[in-house]
Amino acid sequence: MMNDTAVAMAKRLLVDSIWKSANLEGLGTTFPKTEAILANAPTTTKTEEVLFVVNMKRAWQFLLDNLDYNNCIMLLRQYNKIVGELLFDYAGEIRTISVQIGGTSWEPEIPQSGIIIDSINEIERISDIEIRALKYFCYIARTQMFIDGNKRVAQLMANKILIEKNIGIFQIPIEMLEEFKELLISFYETNDDGEIMRFMKEYCIKRIA
Repeated sequence: MMNDTAVAMAKRLLVDSIWKSANLEGLGTTFPKTEAILANAPTTTKTEEVLFVVNMKRAWQFLLDNLDYNNCIMLLRQYNKIVGELLFDYAGEIRTISVQIGGTSWEPEIPQSGIIIDSINEIERISDIEIRALKYFCYIARTQMFIDGNKRVAQLMANKILIEKNIGIFQIPIEMLEEFKELLISFYETNDDGEIMRFMKEYCIKRIA
């Protein structure tokens, strides 16, 4: 069946993916702790960590169950609604207030739904699937269209693109997290995605072949 291989990889590495997402967000959750939370096993942890991990599991389940869903603003909103449940206000809603990003004085503009829709349509026209997936990550992460959870949505969307085309999955290696964050801040400040795109293409796509 179509997508079997990439879907199988995503399911096999689900704990790993969620653990890496948590560390990108600065939670510092360990792999064993992530595994325990997902297995509903006893572990000493914070409520925020539990909610993060459980919500990401639900978001991944939604992603894998809806690979044929159109890539659109409503899908991004649904991802954000799931990852943000009980964690932050206005989950799933396009933000209407200013936000600040740690590590930089740069502030993203207030997002406009019409511009987001146009940008999604433009990304969808990119023929190279890997580049399309990485452009989605960059666009969602920098636009900061939601109050919180933008990098989580960006990772989910990049994964959807790669999985639906049976290429593999998107993950940021733990051992390269510091370098990635530096590139991300530079991208936020300059809107030049050259370096971070090269980094992600080399290190963040786990291909099935």
